[in-house]
Amino acid sequence: MKRIKTVFHVHTHYSDDCDRSVGQLLDAARQRDVGCITVTDHDTIAGAREMSAAAGSDLRVIIGEEVTTTAGDVIGLFLHEEIEPGMSPRDTALAIKEQGGIVVIPHPFNRMFGCGLCDHVYDLLDLIDAVEVCNAQNVWSLPNRMAERFAKEHQFPQIVGVDLHHGDHLDACYQMLEPFEGPADFIRALQTATFAKGRHDLAYFVRTAWYVFADRAGIGLPETFGARAPRRRPRGLTALFAPSK
Repeated sequence: MKRIKTVFHVHTHYSDDCDRSVGQLLDAARQRDVGCITVTDHDTIAGAREMSAAAGSDLRVIIGEEVTTTAGDVIGLFLHEEIEPGMSPRDTALAIKEQGGIVVIPHPFNRMFGCGLCDHVYDLLDLIDAVEVCNAQNVWSLPNRMAERFAKEHQFPQIVGVDLHHGDHLDACYQMLEPFEGPADFIRALQTATFAKGRHDLAYFVRTAWYVFADRAGIGLPETFGARAPRRRPRGLTALFAPSK
């Protein structure tokens, strides 16, 4: 049976640090033969809902959310309702489970960006369904290696994420999965997945560095960033590059 090219950890302009519209992402998915896309905007599922409604039968959309917790980010997939940000990592994971979603830990050891759970990930060992072991936006390879070692040590299914915020390289990182139906099937499919572990190209990182500089210097970001974001996180784009406390 044909495997499904699945892209995990995609943002839309419903995230305050992304400039990609739903239409642009749908076009990119079809151009790159993506069969399934998980939309994980920051603290909202509005973008995922819009994409799910707009996608045709050739593209499956999994509704997700990258939730800001008191100690880093936690992703919920197969959500029906939005998860409120600002809770502890454990309460966030429990809220995801309460609605039948699955808990995925993105970039767990990314200290540079200030969005990884780091040591707090050990508080969730009984709630984790999968671990992102390769994040295409990680500048350095060490956080990915640490995440993969953590997943193997605790026997968690692995997943790789593109973490796209601008540009059109939607499949910089993806997995090929056996067909699946719901959350449990998705986890089973991850266990036999084949991974294309990659990262964004140099131009992506140069552009990101400029956006961070512009944000910090007060120049401002293009209006396309967060054009439909329902809320801004406390520090906006610069939070991605703040050192963890």
